[in-house]
Amino acid sequence: MRRFFSQRQRLIIYAKSKGKCQLCGTNLKGDFHADHIVPASRGGQTVIQNGQALCPNCNLRKAAND
Repeated sequence: MRRFFSQRQRLIIYAKSKGKCQLCGTNLKGDFHADHIVPASRGGQTVIQNGQALCPNCNLRKAAND
């Protein structure tokens, strides 16, 4: 199973987020992590519907809790 989002998927995920972190609302300014809502380690698929744009800080915090 592919674990990383493609460039096309990343662009769509960013557009859906309207440029804001989906957890804290920070303006991403193009610097974001494409995150799996359901982690790949728990069977989450690498599809747009399972992706969200997060700021690096939120993604690292989320990863530590997964």
